[in-house]
Amino acid sequence: MKQTLALLAAAGMSSVVLADSHSGPDNNPNAWQISLGAGVGIERSPYIGVGTETGFMPMLSVEKGPFYFHGTELGIDLLDSELATLTLLGHYRMEGFDASDSLELNGMQDRDGAFELGARAAAYTDFGELSLTVLADVSDEHDGYEVTAGWATEYMLTPQLMLSPSIDYSWRSDDLNNYYYGVRASEAAASRAAYQADADGILSLGISAFYSLDQQQSLMFELGVDLLGDEIKDSSIVERSNVPHASLAYLYRF
Repeated sequence: MKQTLALLAAAGMSSVVLADSHSGPDNNPNAWQISLGAGVGIERSPYIGVGTETGFMPMLSVEKGPFYFHGTELGIDLLDSELATLTLLGHYRMEGFDASDSLELNGMQDRDGAFELGARAAAYTDFGELSLTVLADVSDEHDGYEVTAGWATEYMLTPQLMLSPSIDYSWRSDDLNNYYYGVRASEAAASRAAYQADADGILSLGISAFYSLDQQQSLMFELGVDLLGDEIKDSSIVERSNVPHASLAYLYRF
């Protein structure tokens, strides 16, 4: 369920960003911009025995000048131009599982979310947006880090409808992978081998559809798949090499 809620949080943030691209020239960037909404998401969990999960999540976005709060992320833009942005950010990682999520996970310790700090740089080119995000744990949960390179672009099909394909590759440290996908010696069982995960990556492919109902209301549909690296999918608590997911979100901008 935790990864499903993370999916919804990301969908809400994407909706806000896409909604901003529809704002008119009279929009004051220093004024308070507040959005409320809700979303529902579904995904196939990579963890053994968990199966397909669904989740519902309220969404909140607040922006004021260079500061923003989008769901599970807050940040400040140090640079914000038509060509590039540089942002310092805090992020809550909604990843992991509870041992009660499946019979096969009984005897495991829960893997909780983590608060991370980092930065994101983005450049806007004729080929789309290129971004690089670095995040590191500061909550003493996984003690690792993640570096994500991304590409996204936008296609306006109608004045109300936009499509946005995206590709992200996240390189995850051994500490990060081992916390969420490793099996400690004390957790090993006859049907669950101890496992030490090393650093590896996840390739994420997605497409979002954004539909503006009016100046205040918008809908967003997201469809994607995460392709897990060998160090993750070889774990004895992982039963899938890919994680398909989808979500639908509604936002109202005040």
